[in-house]
Amino acid sequence: MYDALVVHFHEIGLKGRNREFFEDALARNLRRALRGTGYKRVRKGFGRVVIDLEPDGLVQVAAERAARVFGVAYVGLGRRVEPDLAQIGEVALELIREETFGSFAVRARRTHSNFPHRSQEVNETVGQKIKDATGARVDLKHPDATVWIEMFGGTGLVFARRLKGVGGLPSGVSGKMLVLMSGGIDSPVAAYRMARRGADIELLHFHGQPFTDPSSVRQAEELAQVLAGYQLRVLLHLVPLGDAQREIVTHAPSSMRMVLYRRMMMRIAAQLAKEIGAQALVTGDSLGQVASQTIENIRTIDASLAGVEAFRPLIGMDKQEIMDEAKRIGTYDISARQYQDCCVLFEPRSPATKSEPAHATRAESELDMDALVGKALAGREVRELELSDADRPGP
Repeated sequence: MYDALVVHFHEIGLKGRNREFFEDALARNLRRALRGTGYKRVRKGFGRVVIDLEPDGLVQVAAERAARVFGVAYVGLGRRVEPDLAQIGEVALELIREETFGSFAVRARRTHSNFPHRSQEVNETVGQKIKDATGARVDLKHPDATVWIEMFGGTGLVFARRLKGVGGLPSGVSGKMLVLMSGGIDSPVAAYRMARRGADIELLHFHGQPFTDPSSVRQAEELAQVLAGYQLRVLLHLVPLGDAQREIVTHAPSSMRMVLYRRMMMRIAAQLAKEIGAQALVTGDSLGQVASQTIENIRTIDASLAGVEAFRPLIGMDKQEIMDEAKRIGTYDISARQYQDCCVLFEPRSPATKSEPAHATRAESELDMDALVGKALAGREVRELELSDADRPGP
């Protein structure tokens, strides 16, 4: 029934002279996402991307994959048509009959097309044909079903079904960022948000092994797999923090442990960011949510950074908002499981909530910070996650 998909974008369309750069990135990412679905070619032009499908192509799988590519506003499942009004009417009727509806609308649009009929004429002619054949009423404001007719260049496409895309900007157009990701609810949402803004994200997970079990690593891998469904490929860096935490416990006041843990994480992350060419760090901090996320402690933690920017996309969100987004993007059920988080290893009874950078520096005075950072990074493992095998079509 379908032989093509049409991909529309909105934010990319607002770009100026560098719009082609964004469109090229989107088309490239769509090709990667559609591997194995039986697509023939991906072509951009006339403010849209058209994906031609092989006769045995997996249309629904391809459409769902395309809808999850950052930068896509929606994906229409349709049929190619010649610039012939009679053929357009037949195809429109055939496609809309697959839907359940008591009312309908026809929305035609011409873009740089030599098609001789005006859009309103197409709407009226095709609408009358559908009405006569089905008895359904026309409702232009709140129709149960809609047929979209798009004429561009010397061809056209008709579709009556479309999937909502994730929007945003294509992955990779905003540089590389390193996300500090725990196994919890917040940081995967932060990762998703920055990836949706076009960042090529890599993930950094700190674990407490051998002082904790491997549960946080397993959880981080599952979360990375979900995020790879949007970005298509994600690198996950696994770094042991337990030895550094033990040194902090031995030499620093207990009230400062949580802040010093976070400062250590940020130092390690900043060094890794420089090594992999990441331009910024990303955390899942939400102001005031836990002791380490007060404005004073955030300032103290950031004072440990040297030349690397830290972004906090969730800083003004409350927990319910973050949980709702986690459910929408598919990370919540994984994050809600119990796991051993390295941040609660040797957790103090009364953590400081209003620390000062000078206090943290004094507390670290007996620690060899460079050696601890180097030791943690020496134990790093890297795992590559790609579009989930569960999302790939079978043989």
